Amino acid sequence: MTERAGLGLAVQQPELEPVQFDVPNEGYRTQVTHASYGLAVAVSREAEDDNLYEDVGARMMKELAFSARQTEEYIAHAPLQVAVDAVNGVRADNVPLGSASHPTASGLQSNLLVSANVSELAFENAVIQISYTRNGRGFIINELPRRVILSPESGPETRRILGSPLQWNAQTNNINVLRSTGALPEVIETPYLVDKDNYFIQTSEQDKDNGQGFTFWERSALEMREDSNWSNQAKLMALWFRCAASIVDWRTVYVSPGADNA
Repeated sequence: MTERAGLGLAVQQPELEPVQFDVPNEGYRTQVTHASYGLAVAVSREAEDDNLYEDVGARMMKELAFSARQTEEYIAHAPLQVAVDAVNGVRADNVPLGSASHPTASGLQSNLLVSANVSELAFENAVIQISYTRNGRGFIINELPRRVILSPESGPETRRILGSPLQWNAQTNNINVLRSTGALPEVIETPYLVDKDNYFIQTSEQDKDNGQGFTFWERSALEMREDSNWSNQAKLMALWFRCAASIVDWRTVYVSPGADNA
């Protein structure tokens, strides 16, 4: 997938003059690599002879399915886990997902939010920053915040901030602008984030559903099979699938490293 800067502004057309042409600008190219995942378990001949196979086998099949689901969760969260990691999180544009220096045709652009815990002020500043999101040519593209993604530790405070009719934890009678305007309409709590005070704001770029935003690629669906091994008389159960996760366009998500990275 290729970063495209888009076209420039339309040019005023003098009478009888030919239309001016623009050249689409292509930037960095992102390649998503699908990896294979598998897991197997064996049940002994002795367990089968002692009529334990049905109980153990059924339980192991459920455990294998659970392992597959957990693996998919870790894969899907991987882009967020290294979002500000300058070593393991470097992407095709040579910076992490959350960066103040994404290279574009019009200069460096940022999707890095202030390093602070969740607060009314932090969310208001994020909404303002997202409203100024630009494409590669430097034109404002009218992105909107769609949802906040954070850990359960930050969930209750976030819901208090966004759910209060008035400013949260304030002595004034001011309205809560975030709630009254529906600026952050959805909160998603996920226990899979390693850094518990990181939070992410997904934008309307995700709505385009073009594979540039949060995307889980299921290249080969989960398969579960049973077999046997004559050499040790074991019953074998295994799973296999192939997938990948990606966030190609960094404009899909704005990243706060949290207070511990301030």
